[in-house]
Amino acid sequence: MADWDEIGDRVWNALTRLEVAQAQDEAEREFTLALVGAAGCGKTTLALTLACAQPAGAMPAAAQEHIGEYRLPLLVDDVADLEAATLLILLLDATKGDYAQEVAAADYLSYLGKPMLVCYNKMDLLPVEAKLIRGQARWHGVEIMPLSATQSSSVAELLVPAVLDALPERGLALARHLALFRGPVVDKFVERTARVNATYASASGLAEPVPLLRMPLVREDMAVMSESQAMMAYRVGLAFGLPFDWYRSVGPSSPARQAGLLWRQLARQVRGLVPMWGLSSKVRLAYGGTLLFGRAVVAWCDSGQPLSPDRVRTLCRDAAGEARSVSAELVAKARDALPAAQEKHRRGARFKLRLQGLRRQRKSKPLCPSCGRANPADATFCAYCGGELRVGNEAASPSAEAAEDMLGSAADVRPRSGSLGSISGHVAGMDSQDE
Repeated sequence: MADWDEIGDRVWNALTRLEVAQAQDEAEREFTLALVGAAGCGKTTLALTLACAQPAGAMPAAAQEHIGEYRLPLLVDDVADLEAATLLILLLDATKGDYAQEVAAADYLSYLGKPMLVCYNKMDLLPVEAKLIRGQARWHGVEIMPLSATQSSSVAELLVPAVLDALPERGLALARHLALFRGPVVDKFVERTARVNATYASASGLAEPVPLLRMPLVREDMAVMSESQAMMAYRVGLAFGLPFDWYRSVGPSSPARQAGLLWRQLARQVRGLVPMWGLSSKVRLAYGGTLLFGRAVVAWCDSGQPLSPDRVRTLCRDAAGEARSVSAELVAKARDALPAAQEKHRRGARFKLRLQGLRRQRKSKPLCPSCGRANPADATFCAYCGGELRVGNEAASPSAEAAEDMLGSAADVRPRSGSLGSISGHVAGMDSQDE
């Protein structure tokens, strides 16, 4: 049975031994968001919002390499850049009604074979009755959405999920270089890891009933969960733009070094729900502990400061509440799948017994001394080569015949050793005569 302090040690040791090449490759995948639109449609404003830079400030250098702005009508020099872009975002000014330039640009962009989104910007300046968007057909069936580039909440709610859906393999790279993507990306990392650990806990069987002073996770559970939590924490750090070796310089007050303390805090929230640890509490602890640890790492990466006790208590209370509903769902699925798993195990056991019986039956069949093949038990002659089979006690396998040959060879050697003995006796007799 593992203890609380061992959780932190295992997570930290797993973090220092991670195979990080794949995560680093994902973080450095190339991408370019091409913002295409007429003058004054809000391209620069949208770029600054995606980078979480103030409109009056400068675009961060990390974001400049991944966002390009192209004014309509397009120039010849823009063609090569648009062909190399990863995603095309056609931006329209919703306060204007003439989109002839934009429609012509959409006709050209559709032939590039790139993912494309159409955004009606400045929707916050329109009256409520004029905010209905029509005419999806003229944009070649691509996704269209209302937008207000000056409001980061609008961009994060509408555009960011659409970009992540269009570029599912570049989520970590988007979050690393464009700050507005960090929240959805790291939340997905944490939620997915928590659900994986909880699913593993539900599949690993019922926990041993132990007092609440101990935990219902054995060392085998923690070995698996610690590795997944370490990889989650490392990806969160990369999403926030930390160096590839950021975990080597963290202090003892960071959540990456205090996983055991966080899990103990969560167990206090679970205390009192059940008198003994069971499957439901085990799943709840696995999900809630991973969720709490992940969110603590996110908060630490975002602020760069140790978490206050009040902040930890708030995160712990929220994680415990979410773990309650998720654990009920996963436990129900595990119990529903249990009869099928038991039946599959029984079928496997029956097949194994049948296979053993067939092997014993095959061993009881007489083997032909000529060709070595098995024949029916009542056969007198070989069904393959026609040779006569030995029956009864005379039946022997090739290995038995080989043993008999070896014994015969040893018998042939005995007279020779005897003759050597007679020669030595003769020599001894000659020595006695000489004396």
